[in-house]
Amino acid sequence: MPQPDLKKYEFIDALRGIAILAVMLVHSSQSVSPTSTTLQGLMDEGARGVQLFYIASAVTLCMSWISRSQFEQAPIRNFFIRRFFRIAPLFYIAIVFYSYLYAGGSDYWSPHGIKWWYAPLTALFLHGFHPETINSVVPGGWSIATEVGFYLILPILLTYIKSIKICLGFFSFSLVLYYLNKFIVPQLFVYPENQQYLVNNFAYFDFLGQLPVFFIGIFCYLILRNNYPRPLIAIMGGALMCMLLVLFFYPSAKLPPHHLIAGGLFSVLTVLLANWPMRLFVNKITRLLGKLSFSLYLVHPAVLKYFHTFGISGLFPHSNAASLLHYVCVIVVACCVSWYSYQYIEKTGIVLGKRLIDNLEAKRKVYGTEQ
Repeated sequence: MPQPDLKKYEFIDALRGIAILAVMLVHSSQSVSPTSTTLQGLMDEGARGVQLFYIASAVTLCMSWISRSQFEQAPIRNFFIRRFFRIAPLFYIAIVFYSYLYAGGSDYWSPHGIKWWYAPLTALFLHGFHPETINSVVPGGWSIATEVGFYLILPILLTYIKSIKICLGFFSFSLVLYYLNKFIVPQLFVYPENQQYLVNNFAYFDFLGQLPVFFIGIFCYLILRNNYPRPLIAIMGGALMCMLLVLFFYPSAKLPPHHLIAGGLFSVLTVLLANWPMRLFVNKITRLLGKLSFSLYLVHPAVLKYFHTFGISGLFPHSNAASLLHYVCVIVVACCVSWYSYQYIEKTGIVLGKRLIDNLEAKRKVYGTEQ
């Protein structure tokens, strides 16, 4: 496979931009809700933006791994260095900031208070193994714990997954693990009835609860890699999109799980946008939001917190228009803060990671020459 043209990644940035818009939508609506139950239902579905992040991440990482592993001397080492320096600098600052902001007090995700060891556990990306640590230190931190789990297995997976048939086999196995996880978690963690939500959410948040979505993302990458004829993609993609939309908005049963339907829907959208980057979805705004998406993900909960603390959210009446206006205000403020964190924290981390990889690669070449 030839090294990907960077222009082809514009649709990935756009998907990330759409994903963060969705995530901020649901969180903003929890502060200022609309009066329309239909609009509230649509805003609640913004939570599925996380699955869109996972699909975009899986496709991007597969593309990156396949292209780089062909010419790097230590691709696995370099892969983990890139991942660490991509997320750790800003995530560590978020750990410190939110630890100060919430000062160890109890909240929805940690009803018994945030213990001293929650922060170091989160810093090690191990917070995804307990219901009270997975989402307590950094708001939304559960998705980062889950994504790191995917990072750990991706190089191994891609040594075996060479075809769509093999990928479907892994996906089927991940479904078995998903249902086992859903059954075993309530047996491992027992809480009072009024805190049972911690267990239910944990079974959804944790690595096994989301693993099938990542395999859908790998499946999506394989579809793109195989370069199927565009007429076939249009026909099959259109038909599948219609079917999944019906299942998504009019679920008749609990099977398949709602977030997996969303993953399938987003994978079809990804394939379609890769072939036809419609300006409604792939444009300067969505691409910019996509570049800022990691910062926005970590920053916007603080914006919502301060909106509440300083009474800004309270200025918005309970109405559809006010709810949407509040959402726009959250986006604008979060973008202003995120632009700086992206420029001065995220980019710095990426550059440091690249320098470290370049130095290690250069040393390895020198050592190999001497041998």
